[in-house]
Amino acid sequence: MVGASRLIMTAYPQAGTNIRTTVTPTGLTIITETLSYIRSVALGLAFRLGSRDDPQDKSGMAHLIEHMVFKGTPERDARSISIAAESHGAELNAFTDKELTCFYGRFLGDQQVPMTELLAEIIARPAFAPSELAKEKQVVAEEIKTSNEDPDTKAVNLMLQAFYGDHTMAAPIVGTIDSVGHMDDELLRSFYQERYHCGNGVAVAVGDIRHEELTDTLARVLENRHQPELPARKKAEVANTHVLVQTRQDLSQVYLCLARPAFPYSDPRRYALSVLNTALGGGMSSRLFQRLREEEALVYSVSSFVELYGDSGLIGVYFVTDKRKLEQCIRVLDEEIKRLRTNRLEKEEFERACNMTKSAVLLGLESPTTRMLRLARTHHMLGRLIKVDETLDAYNRLGLDEVNGLVDEIFDNGDYHIGAVGPITAEKLEKVIGHLNS
Repeated sequence: MVGASRLIMTAYPQAGTNIRTTVTPTGLTIITETLSYIRSVALGLAFRLGSRDDPQDKSGMAHLIEHMVFKGTPERDARSISIAAESHGAELNAFTDKELTCFYGRFLGDQQVPMTELLAEIIARPAFAPSELAKEKQVVAEEIKTSNEDPDTKAVNLMLQAFYGDHTMAAPIVGTIDSVGHMDDELLRSFYQERYHCGNGVAVAVGDIRHEELTDTLARVLENRHQPELPARKKAEVANTHVLVQTRQDLSQVYLCLARPAFPYSDPRRYALSVLNTALGGGMSSRLFQRLREEEALVYSVSSFVELYGDSGLIGVYFVTDKRKLEQCIRVLDEEIKRLRTNRLEKEEFERACNMTKSAVLLGLESPTTRMLRLARTHHMLGRLIKVDETLDAYNRLGLDEVNGLVDEIFDNGDYHIGAVGPITAEKLEKVIGHLNS
């Protein structure tokens, strides 16, 4: 086999890129990245607050608040907000994850002022009207049912529960029907006023942006209200639970997600871990895809993944297989992990995985929204900006020994944390995966 060449990649030309940062008197950090080659803007207001920050018995609160922000202000109802955005040719959206909530919009550059005003207005003054809340709780209940009945999502959620135990990191982002059902407008309003303020947020705009104009607009619209000190996050610890199963006899396949501890996002070894993940199960040439699908024909799809958070992290594997093939899948997976520990990555395999990983970074950055979210996340998680050149330099400096050095640390003889959905019981699965946890 001809060895892969080491690809040295660079970022987009700096002549067309300009990143600026301003902190307003209200404490809001504003970051803009001007891209001279596009005419649109991706603007997001991201708060360092996600489902892990929900009160212990109030899972789904951050997610429900995210929904309610779009349900109206004292001056506009939800329909008026949608009409205003679409009248400017814009799209508004939001998401909540474990550690971040982001409200964002995409619009043409010449619509910067009215769309910045609109997005800032709905964030500054959500009404939390009881009538709208009653309806939105029904909408979220349907979302929760969909999540619970989808075996892919359920397997991942069960793995996280096994991994994090009773910590809020283990709870589903959407919450439960019971927890959401008991939330009222006063509870949401109080939580929002305490947590979703400028001192806990960052505004990031990427594209055809005018920095001073954006700063002036946000400073004018976002009110300078009281900013109470945020409570410290409870450290996420790995739990002792190893297997959680939802038995479903209506399915013929087993959906299985397993994970092992890694390290937080701030660890500089994250670059080496991402390359190791690519080699293990991140592409069609990866070890797990080639063995489980191409050679053994045991699965349709198999992949590995990495999730790194503020104080913890994990690397995992996900696959779906017929219940009759499950034991063989586990055996082959065990063989491949042991082979990785014994033989490690070879130079050609490392270079291929490194090129794939770097390419994924650059291809993703062709989207202004992806660039915006990347800047927001690094600001909140590291307290500084990670420019594209810095990321690519880190990959270009990465050596084979650094990646192989993680293998024993990550895949030692400790236990896996497993979530599964399908026609199988927890007792049966524990017997099948016994040698993995030995």
